[in-house]
Amino acid sequence: MLQHRPKIAGLSAARGFTLVELMVTLAVLTIIAVIAMPSFANLIRGNRLVSSANEMVALLQTARTSAISNRASVTVCPSNDGANCAASPGSHWIALMTKDGVNTVLRDGTLHPSVTVKASANLAGGSNRFTFTPIGFSAVGTKASGTLGLCVSNMSGNNGIDVSASAGRVNTARRAATAACTTPGDN
Repeated sequence: MLQHRPKIAGLSAARGFTLVELMVTLAVLTIIAVIAMPSFANLIRGNRLVSSANEMVALLQTARTSAISNRASVTVCPSNDGANCAASPGSHWIALMTKDGVNTVLRDGTLHPSVTVKASANLAGGSNRFTFTPIGFSAVGTKASGTLGLCVSNMSGNNGIDVSASAGRVNTARRAATAACTTPGDN
């Protein structure tokens, strides 16, 4: 026995996509994805750069706050082992407090591997170390300030962020560091 479905006024029978409609939709979505991909890649590179700069700012702020709170010198420096300062800037940095002859790592930060790190002349001359005194002032070797340049070489536009410490203040500034990731100037 056949059963008939009653028709409701204003509604037609449900109809799905045909294979041709589905293929056209997928083709349009593919074209849109191909056009959007370079923008998305640049967005990812920019986020990596900003997160690395934020990590450096957090290290410097932690160092300054701890220096004042503990009445001790705190150094932010590159590290190869997470416990001692290294000579050349890289993607691994630590905040190291020295009090009563004892070294304590306060914060350990790693920058994204795609981010190039370059030191300004003052920072390189000061063994790539930012030091905060117990009253909160910063020193870079014998100078009062230094800048660490972070850069993503294959990013268009302002592909660099400079993180600097001067007289205890931590600042950031965006700049076009070119594809060669030029060395930052001192502030």
